[in-house]
Amino acid sequence: MKASVIVAAAIVLSAATAHAAPPSDISDLVGARAAGAESEMQARGYEDVGGNNTWWNAASGTCAKVHVSNGRYSRIDKLKPSQCGQHGKTSAPSAASVPGEAPQAAVKACMRSADQFQNAKAGTSVASGAQRAGPNWVLTMATGTYTSKCTVTGSGKIVSMDPI
Repeated sequence: MKASVIVAAAIVLSAATAHAAPPSDISDLVGARAAGAESEMQARGYEDVGGNNTWWNAASGTCAKVHVSNGRYSRIDKLKPSQCGQHGKTSAPSAASVPGEAPQAAVKACMRSADQFQNAKAGTSVASGAQRAGPNWVLTMATGTYTSKCTVTGSGKIVSMDPI
């Protein structure tokens, strides 16, 4: 009886210490200094949703838990979306082809920037397409009859605005 209890306890402990693989879009941040890595998480479209280093990326439907040791990201675990407070979206989109898949901060920043770039009235520009480009997003912006390309971070920092 005692042996079966010990075996059961060992199984539970080993299951509790098993770690989920990090999401591929942020796996390179393991080992990075925490302060810089936090900014990079935001630039890649993640937002800290529950304190305690739990991050949600609405564009990809990814929930991640960051573990910090000695001031560095020691491990990043992929979690279920529900662990980030998400209940509707449970899987990542197949491709970013519509503006709704880009982070809202990125879309809003590009809309403002395109209005300024085309000297248009505020609220004129709309995003007509979006796709990932590494850690950034590239949005196609329509401003009346003019079209521009807005490269932006997930957190809304404009990288470039170019005519098409």
